[in-house]
This record gives sequence, C-alpha cells and structure tokens, in this order.
Amino acid sequence: MVMNPPDNMFQAIIEEMNEGVIFLDAEDRIRYLNPAAERIRRISAAKFIGRPIHDLHPPRVHALVDELLNCLKNGTAVNRHRVIQAQGRYFDNTYTAVRGPAGDYRGTLLVSRDITEKKDLSEENLQLKKILARPFTADTFVAESPALKAALAMVEAVAPLDSTVLLTGESGTGKELFVARLHSLSPRRGGPLVNVNCAALPEQLVESELFGHVKGAFTGAVGSRPGRFLQAQGGTLFLDEIGDLPAAAQAKLLRVLQERSVQAVGGKGETPVDARIVAATNRDLEEDVRRGRFRADLYFRLNVIPIHIPPLRRRPEDILPLAEHFLAHFARRMGKPTPVLSAEARARLLAYDFPGNVRQLKHAMERAVALGAGEVVELADMPAEFGGGQPAHPVAAVVGQGTLKSALQDYERHLLLAALRRHGGHRAATARALGISRKALWEKLQRLDIVEASLSSNMIDA
Repeated sequence: MVMNPPDNMFQAIIEEMNEGVIFLDAEDRIRYLNPAAERIRRISAAKFIGRPIHDLHPPRVHALVDELLNCLKNGTAVNRHRVIQAQGRYFDNTYTAVRGPAGDYRGTLLVSRDITEKKDLSEENLQLKKILARPFTADTFVAESPALKAALAMVEAVAPLDSTVLLTGESGTGKELFVARLHSLSPRRGGPLVNVNCAALPEQLVESELFGHVKGAFTGAVGSRPGRFLQAQGGTLFLDEIGDLPAAAQAKLLRVLQERSVQAVGGKGETPVDARIVAATNRDLEEDVRRGRFRADLYFRLNVIPIHIPPLRRRPEDILPLAEHFLAHFARRMGKPTPVLSAEARARLLAYDFPGNVRQLKHAMERAVALGAGEVVELADMPAEFGGGQPAHPVAAVVGQGTLKSALQDYERHLLLAALRRHGGHRAATARALGISRKALWEKLQRLDIVEASLSSNMIDA
C-alpha cells in the first residue's frame, strides 16, 4: 500500500533543503522562494514574491535570462544550466520547465546548488597539472641565473603558507610577476589578487582606498565603497611600493595587520579581513626606519618572509635569454620575423648595467623590433643609452632618434631626471618645482621608466 504524504510535508522538505529553490509562473513572476534561496541571494521572499525574475538580475544579463526561459517555454530544451558567482561562492543553477498534463507550460523551477568546493578542487587539479607540466622557467620567467632561481624557489616554498611576504628589489625587476606566481601557487588562488600601488594613491584618499568608506563620510562620497582589503577577501592583497605610504596611513595599516579587521572611513563597525598580505618596495626600508621615514613596528610586521629579487646586472646569465625572449614576443605581436642579435649588440647588452632592469631591456627589444629594418638587431637599432647613435646637436643628444613622440618622451625624461637630481631625489619638492602634483610626478616616472637607480641618491617621497 502506497501512502501519499500530506502537502505540507513537501513544503517542509523544500524549506529544509540546502539548495535554493525558486518557482516562476508562466509570466516569469516569482511565486516561491525557499529559505536557502533567500540566504544565497541575500533577499527577502516577502519583498520579491510577485515580482518579475528580472528584478533578481542586473540589466546586463536580462537578455540572457530571456533567451534561457524562451528555450524552456517553446520546448527547445527541457532544462538549462548556468554557473553564477554570488557572495564569493559558485552556484550551478538548473532551470527546468514545469508543464501540465496536456504539455502546457506552467512555469520554471530554478534550483541553485553550491559547487564552490567542487570548483575549487577542479581548479586545484588543473593548477597542479600545469605546475607538473611546465619547466622551471615558466612563461612569465626566464631564469638561467642561480640568483633568480633561488628567489623563485623561495616563492614556491612559501606559496602554500599564509604568512606575510615582503618583496624587495629595484624597480623593473618584475616584482608583480613574483606576486602573481605566489598567488597562483597558493591555496588562495581561487580568490582575487588585488594590486594596490601605494605611491599612486592620492594622500587624502589613501585610507578610503585601502579600508573603504560609507556614504557621506567625506565630500564626494555619494555611496558606500568597500576598500581594497575587503575586495581581496579570500585572496591576496599586493601592496606595491609600500615604502611610499604616508605616515598616517602606516599607523592605520599596522592596526589592520594586527587586528585583522578594517573600519571603513566614517563607519562604526569592524569587518574581519581574510586576505594574505604581500608587500613590495624598491626602497631600503631599514634605512627609512633608521631615518624615521617608516614605522619600525610596521616594517617588522611586514618583513615576516623577505624575498629579494636581484637586479639584472647581478644576473648576467639572464640578459641574453631575456633579450631573445622579448624579441620573439614582440615579433609575434607585430607580425614580423624574429630578428637575432648581432655580435656587437650582444656584447653591448652584456656590458650594460641596466639601471631600469628587466623593464628597460624589454622596452629596448620592443623598440628594436618596431624600428629595425633587417633580420639582425644592430647596435644602431637600440636606444641611445646602449650606444645606438651619437647625435651631435645638444637637444638631440638627450632625445635620441625615432618618432616625434619618442623624442618628446626622451626630452621629458631628461628634464625630470635633472629636476630629481637637483632636489636630491625628493619627489614632493620636485613636484612643487615642476608645478605638478606628487601623483602626476609618480605617473610620469612610471610612464617614462625613471627609476631610483638612474639617480645619484634614492628618491624620497615626502
């Protein structure tokens, strides 16, 4: 004998399910949401019952939802799957057409299943396969020198940990690539990698950018905004050029690292922080601590696992392999045959000290591919600092050869370097003398690849 369960038992079962259940009627209006659906989507059933399904989605996906529902209505498909990300987790949404005894369309049943762990395992297996399949010199690294191999080995050793890492090294050595590798090999690789350039943040907005703000916290705060710490929840937060962080922000950052929680500007409550911190600097932070420019307690909090990236001049074994790698890369991108380096060009590269490090070498090879006319890169195809041409005119002597745009950039670089040297590398004083903001000066330094090694003394931010 088969017993038919009472109707309220079916409702009790649906309400206890971990899967989110939503039923839409034939007009695509929401008629039922179970508690799991409310929890997953952070909505109240009482507020959404009777409203169209579009109200649950941003306008950019309305056409996609309509197409999906139309397939169910016209019988093109019995059900459809769609993976979405919500509240930091992944859900497999199954849309199934509900039909009456005569085959008439009655509505759509939407079931959301949490597949976060399954997706994480899949990504982990894929990442492990990639690691096992690739040689030590991965696509992002050309590592022939023992010094660089040692730094990369250190990255791979500490990647599984959650400890704070401090990357040190001159500008242009590729610290952002080390961070990307560290994140991709870590258990947090499924989370976001959020990059923050501390030197590029306007001083009055540093706290808002890092910790967020609430609506009305200051003039122009027309809405609440999460800071970079909360954007990096579950992932990695990369604080680049940490040595350029203003003193007031250093104190706030220290508190966040100690308490592992942030308070938005203008807010009252604390929000827990779950992000691995990786910081980087091209400055001598120990010297900055001694001179009172950087907080000692923050330095020791950041310097848990230090990794030093050696400058290119300290690893000559990498110079020619890197140059050939960049030549092949830019030749592919520009649709040209890959040129080879002449003996004279190779000798000059090996003799050069590369104040701009790998970034300078990369740009030199890009220029050689773009402007070179033959299959061999001659010394004349390289930038002036490598000896590629010796113009006699005093202005031409600082702008080199090439297009008007490149000549203007060379001259601007010359003026900025001269101003920085006059002010002992002091960025704030240099910016005032040039009549531009500190942020504008920083942007020009980055655009023109002007690094500390180009100066007679270290640049000072304030």
